[in-house]
Amino acid sequence: MSTLHHSERRVCGDESVTVLREPAPCSLDELRSRAVPVLRAAGASRAVVFGSWARGEADGFSDLDLVVVMETDRPPLERGLDLARRLDAALPVVVDLIVYTPAEFAAGRTRGLAVFDALSREGARIL
Repeated sequence: MSTLHHSERRVCGDESVTVLREPAPCSLDELRSRAVPVLRAAGASRAVVFGSWARGEADGFSDLDLVVVMETDRPPLERGLDLARRLDAALPVVVDLIVYTPAEFAAGRTRGLAVFDALSREGARIL
């Protein structure tokens, strides 16, 4: 059973709101140790976490934002389906997965896309 904690009070207009947080189910290092074998088996050459896990702000309600680079000829929306299922089975958190080919990843780094801005600002490479 998890325990909710009061984390802060925010003011919304004239009302105060208590924000509840549940502790993260594990550390980023534990996620890395569980995810890397799955990523390697899938043929990933790079994996970068961004968002709350990368910033050290994850809680029990946080998903894992993950960009994976791997060779594939599948269409963008189909690329991560099998990998996402395997990661979901291996990890105690929900994974929000984006899969790029190496060429797309290299091109995206120079195009100013929001996800690449987040990766450069806060990305934590796990593979």
